[in-house]
Amino acid sequence: MDNINQNTASQKTTPIIFEGKAGEYFGIWIVNLLLSLITFGIYSAWAKVRRKKYFYNSTLIDNVGFDYHANPKAILKGRIIALILFALYAYGKSSSPILAGIVLLLFFLALPWLVVRGSIFNSRNTSHRGLRFDFVGTVRQAARVYMKLPILTGLTLGLMAPYAAHERKQFLMNNHRFGLSQFNMSRVVKQFYKVYLIVFIVPFIGILAAVAIPAYQNYVNKAKAAAAPHAALSIPNVQAFAPINVQAKLVLAANIEPVNDAPMGDAPVSAPTVERVYSDSAPAEVAPAPNADSAPASTAETTVAPSAKVPDAATAEQIDEETAAAPQEMTAEEKKALEEAMQQQQKQATEDKMKQWLTSPLAWLAVLGGMLLYGFVIFGFLGYFQARIGNLIWNNTTLDKLSFKSSLRARDFFWLYLSNMVAIVCTFGLATPWAQIRMARYRANKLQVVGDVDFDQFVGDKKDEVKATGEEIADMFDVDLSFG
Repeated sequence: MDNINQNTASQKTTPIIFEGKAGEYFGIWIVNLLLSLITFGIYSAWAKVRRKKYFYNSTLIDNVGFDYHANPKAILKGRIIALILFALYAYGKSSSPILAGIVLLLFFLALPWLVVRGSIFNSRNTSHRGLRFDFVGTVRQAARVYMKLPILTGLTLGLMAPYAAHERKQFLMNNHRFGLSQFNMSRVVKQFYKVYLIVFIVPFIGILAAVAIPAYQNYVNKAKAAAAPHAALSIPNVQAFAPINVQAKLVLAANIEPVNDAPMGDAPVSAPTVERVYSDSAPAEVAPAPNADSAPASTAETTVAPSAKVPDAATAEQIDEETAAAPQEMTAEEKKALEEAMQQQQKQATEDKMKQWLTSPLAWLAVLGGMLLYGFVIFGFLGYFQARIGNLIWNNTTLDKLSFKSSLRARDFFWLYLSNMVAIVCTFGLATPWAQIRMARYRANKLQVVGDVDFDQFVGDKKDEVKATGEEIADMFDVDLSFG
């Protein structure tokens, strides 16, 4: 009986409940935003403490919430230092690449220290039932995880990325304490590789196919064009691109005109005739005089000479030589003018197509469909990654005699990300508090504590206060210090 009772007690689950409300948090959020703008960012340190305090107080285990005790002045000092370093990096990135490189190098060398100090600051300013959390990781341990492994990941072309991510999560989790009790995350490297394989390999194959298929089609089209025999140059195409003074020397394709010199009883024999096209601006000695029997010009720009029979082969050969030599008589200025005219025509045609496309309702539907498709792909893989990695971490973590049960789902994350984005965009950012409350509530409600929750068994000791410099610099450069 005692064994049954112990087994039942060990399987007892205590839910983690989030009681934050969007209306309450909106008042905190809007005041923080306005005061931060009025004070040129100085109030942002106090805003951070108010925001974290609200979320911590609203997260309950066994009807008791967490608390946040950070000093806003310490955060402000750390934020000023972080802002100076970020300003040096931004200035160097635009004007002095050497300065930007030096700042990045110093940041990389200081990253292990920043991670450790930031984690200590966050943990020691967090409590539950008056008992503080703590972080006991060392800079040397952090150097292996945040310096050595990323270098090896680059040298292995990303093959060690899942292993490096697993080591970071385990380093942060295993070095956190609740009082004197240690968090302990089991090794699940193989499962990390499975998640990363799906998240990164599938999109990589899709991107590769999107690039390779059009390239292959282009290659096939070029091969067909190279294998096909070159057709004779048609005069309409040449006439469309050649300058006027060159058009006066071009020869149209031979027309076929019946010849009545055939013997009696035989069908008339057709002989080629040659017509010239002259511009109105052609020199007088080149263009023939108008003939009453000739047909009127088809356009205002050209005049067609009357048909004439080819007297002999010598004259035809001379005409062929003139035709072949005509395009080569373009000067450099004429070629440049021709290229500019063609570019202008192409640009105008592109602009006309764009204007026509933008005025079409189908175009806007296509844009909307593309955005939704992009959101589906990005949020789908992001939701899958967050759910699988979160479950792996918490389901393999223990705290003394307690364990955790996480039941995050990819489709839930997908819907939260997509609906939150639509709401924030449609409200011009005013729905941000509502989106943050939804996400915090979902994460908390999907996590449970397994075991007999007796917080009297946890003890701790008083910890010294820590400066917020490391935490703020890490936050400024987007370093993930969260565990779980």
